[in-house]
Amino acid sequence: MHYDELLRLAKSRRTIRVLRPDPVPMEDLEKALEVARWAPSGFNMQPAEFLVLTDPEKRAAVKRIIDDWIEDDFYVLEATREAWQGPAWTLEDRGRVACPAAPVYILIVGDTRRKAGLPMNARFCRQKGESIFETSLADAFAYLWLGLESVGLGAQPVSAVKNDRPQALIKQYLGLPEFIYPYEMLAVGYSGLEEGPPAKLMRHLDEIVHVDGSGEGMFLSDDEVRKQIRKLRMGNVARHAPSE
Repeated sequence: MHYDELLRLAKSRRTIRVLRPDPVPMEDLEKALEVARWAPSGFNMQPAEFLVLTDPEKRAAVKRIIDDWIEDDFYVLEATREAWQGPAWTLEDRGRVACPAAPVYILIVGDTRRKAGLPMNARFCRQKGESIFETSLADAFAYLWLGLESVGLGAQPVSAVKNDRPQALIKQYLGLPEFIYPYEMLAVGYSGLEEGPPAKLMRHLDEIVHVDGSGEGMFLSDDEVRKQIRKLRMGNVARHAPSE
């Protein structure tokens, strides 16, 4: 793949919150999963596993578990958001945070037994071992999402599966063993947007890359960061207008 093709793929990937119920060919899912299989992992321990849920009853049960947690816990916590960030998300924003109905859910889970293959300093330094494990799963997640984009499928991450209550209930419902750790979920399907997704506000390269630099002065000030957080949350223009 040439650089321009890779950049185009990275820039075209979006969170798609409206997914059509149309069936998704297993062949396309397998292509995306094959990309994810090649994701890097710490010391090549390959802890990632992928649970593909196409059965309507199973998808409905998982969705119900997640949406119940969002209704009961998410909005309660959002009400504590600091005022400077702008309005907290409420029930009116349900379409943004709820688990979407989709023809396929893919759970990215990790087999915690594979941490035994890490170097001894990582096994016995809990923070380091966990960091390597989580990074390995994050890489598999990112590769999968790009793989889905490459075959024309949209996806929305459903990170609520990582919270304690949804995690416990989903593991119980699916009969997952103790050593399996739900890391993330992608709701997958064809985009239901009438038009393409809106432009994505991105920080500029010259703001985030620091060559041979050091010191507090090369980063945004506290006030600039706060302003940028508020504007990105509200969907307005970031500190610098995106060039793409």
